[in-house]
Amino acid sequence: MAKSSKSGGFLGGLSESRKMEILGILVMAVGGLIGFSIVTYNPSDYTLIQSLSTDSLFALDQGPVLRIQNGLGVIGAYLAHFFVHLLFGYMSIIIPLIIIGYGWLIFRNRDISLMLWPTAYGIWGMVLLSTILGWVNTNYEWVESVWNGSAGFYIARVLQNITGIGSIIILSVLLLTTLLALLDRDLQHTVERVKDWIANVKQSYADWKERRRQKKEEKRKRKQQEAEQKEIEKQRQAEQQMREKSQTKEKQRAKPQTKTESEEEEPEPRSIDDIVEESQKRDRERMRQEKEEVKSLDQRPRADIEKKKIAEDEEDDVDISVYVGEGDEQAGEKELDKQNKDKAKEVPKVRYKFPTIDLLDSPPNEGNDVDLDEIKENKRIILDKLKRHNIEIRSINAIVGPTVTLYELDPAPDVKISKIESYANDLKMATAAKGLRIMAPIPGRSAVGIEVPNGSRETVFIKSVLNTKKFVESDFELPVAFGKTIENEVFMVDLTKMPHLLIAGATGSGKTVGINTIITCLLYKCHPDDLKFVMIDPKKIELSLFQKIEKHFLATLPGAEEPIITDTSAAKETLESLTKEMDERYDLLKDGMVRDIRAYNEKFDNGELDEEEGHRHLPYIVVLIDELADLMMTAGKDIEEPIARLAQLARAVGIHLVVATQRPSVNVVTGTIKANFPARIAYQVASKVDSRTILDTGGADQLIGRGDMLFTNGGGMTRIQNAFVSTEEVESITDFIGNQRGYNNKYELPVLEDETSSSGDIPDPLEDIDELFEAAAKVIVLHQQGSVSLLQRKLKIGYNRAGRIVDQLYNAGIVGPYQGSTARDVLVDDEEELEELLDDLEEFER
Repeated sequence: MAKSSKSGGFLGGLSESRKMEILGILVMAVGGLIGFSIVTYNPSDYTLIQSLSTDSLFALDQGPVLRIQNGLGVIGAYLAHFFVHLLFGYMSIIIPLIIIGYGWLIFRNRDISLMLWPTAYGIWGMVLLSTILGWVNTNYEWVESVWNGSAGFYIARVLQNITGIGSIIILSVLLLTTLLALLDRDLQHTVERVKDWIANVKQSYADWKERRRQKKEEKRKRKQQEAEQKEIEKQRQAEQQMREKSQTKEKQRAKPQTKTESEEEEPEPRSIDDIVEESQKRDRERMRQEKEEVKSLDQRPRADIEKKKIAEDEEDDVDISVYVGEGDEQAGEKELDKQNKDKAKEVPKVRYKFPTIDLLDSPPNEGNDVDLDEIKENKRIILDKLKRHNIEIRSINAIVGPTVTLYELDPAPDVKISKIESYANDLKMATAAKGLRIMAPIPGRSAVGIEVPNGSRETVFIKSVLNTKKFVESDFELPVAFGKTIENEVFMVDLTKMPHLLIAGATGSGKTVGINTIITCLLYKCHPDDLKFVMIDPKKIELSLFQKIEKHFLATLPGAEEPIITDTSAAKETLESLTKEMDERYDLLKDGMVRDIRAYNEKFDNGELDEEEGHRHLPYIVVLIDELADLMMTAGKDIEEPIARLAQLARAVGIHLVVATQRPSVNVVTGTIKANFPARIAYQVASKVDSRTILDTGGADQLIGRGDMLFTNGGGMTRIQNAFVSTEEVESITDFIGNQRGYNNKYELPVLEDETSSSGDIPDPLEDIDELFEAAAKVIVLHQQGSVSLLQRKLKIGYNRAGRIVDQLYNAGIVGPYQGSTARDVLVDDEEELEELLDDLEEFER
């Protein structure tokens, strides 16, 4: 033992890590001493050390050695002369800093390859800065030569001889790119960061100007109010003074007369009848005023247009009040963009910019003009027609919407509501309306409603819907703002609460625009980390515009030729893959011990779930099918079954369906599908049968097209004018998103196992057995579950590799054949039987 420790030398008894610590300290010390010598450089030191002899270095008296001013003495003077004078001047300080960096990594026992990029960047920066200072020193002598050194001066002189005045341009460009590389090695990211900074500065300046303008406006209004208050106070004081003067004169005038009367007789007291009569008169006046204030059966606040304009020329005794919804409060010009910018900063996985509100067309300032003559004429027709059938109406209110006007009728108590409903065709003929719909009664109100289309329709632009405070400040997970109701309010729902949507409508009724509206709303509020689309478009042209957002928002099968699915067989495979994705997500939720996707993602983001165990962030998946009828005709049950399974189970794991069809017949919209789609939208359809198929009631056949629709979610019916999204707006949005840098790997759906290759009667020979085959067999037998997802989690491998191992286990007779969405049967009961089977396989291979 003594011999071995002696032969090991001074450091023989130390551990390897302690040796590296000592070496690191020595390297850092060398770098620090070199840096100290460079910092204390003095040009006169080199002249002095040239005159020194070897004997003078060891002299004990006050010799010339002591006159050297470098902090490291003679050695420091030599080092400083080499680095500062001969090389790159004071810029050479970068070299000892790099040496210190290497020493620190050695001391911390880290990989020294981490210093490769700082070393290359530091040396390049040293040479470049020294050359730039050398060029300045050559031409203008603004700096001393010790800042650039002989090497920097020489490189600058040679470059100037070759390129002339272009040398400073070259050096400036190199300096700019070097600084950009220091900020971020990806120059595109740096440019984007600079653009964001400039945009933020502009936005801050605009916000400051807006705040300043608002303060000025508030100050002006405050001054105006104060001036008005002062004026009112002056008038009040003047009136008070006049009143006091007049009272004084009356007292003076009545004083002698009062004395005379009092001498003759006492004044008569007021009688009880006079007092009661005066009190009753005041009560009647008060009741009359209250009656005038009550102008509607519905007490909700609405903007009122004076009913005198309608009633003053009428001969009958039924007045009409006209109401126009005020609409939702508009958000600030850039409020949605600012909120989206903050939301994009919260998600660091990929740099993403939300589409701005400027990409959408601004609506013209047409407002919701009310044609009082039209309302007056419709009111006269309705009352006249009902009066002929002995139906008495006590009052009528008109609520003007963008597409239709709702006339609220308050019938007399003895009128049967079904009687009014039976005259729908008579009223439709009398008003010559394209589509007239009667609601008897209006849900939630004690009135009968008659919806009559307006003569001039108002287009609801998507910008006027998205730029409202209701949409901007919404905290819905998947917010969808369809359009505006009759009362001019934005109608918005959360797709996660619906949880699936069935859409039907004839050709040209606005069905595809409605789907575009849904997609646009989601693109303006959802980050690509949190949302993916699966788009199935058998017509091949309706959803083709969204191919540009493939890198950000589309989920596809691995190796898919097109991001938008147009082939029926590919649609079937995709829907089955979605059911497999659903099953895998349920396994993850079970392992995470949560009940829905929102709680799972919160747990994952907080670090409570381990990524190495197969856990991952789960985005919402919205499946859009633009024409269900074509798929049902060609595939039938193969399409219906996965849709029904997804509709029944996929809500909790964040998969939501939006299915549209232009032929809502019973063989397309089957009972199984209808039962799982409580939320439905009906655009104009051809017949009452189609309306009952989609809504379970009539009404959709009386719609007037161009986005006029009825929405139900299992309760009442809401009439909405769909927001209009033009093709140009969709192109602008998709271009804006598509031009950004997307994800390196697209979101891929799981690959289905091939039944044909896994269910043959004769097992395929075991070729290219995976190295994890034996470990996978033990996991399967231990858990008695032949599941691909189980191998993914336990062995920490990908889906495709786990699927190949399961196929090999089937060929070896360890698991049973493919059984759809359920796990395969395990044919081996315990590990002893497995060991025998594995030994037989080894002998067979030999």
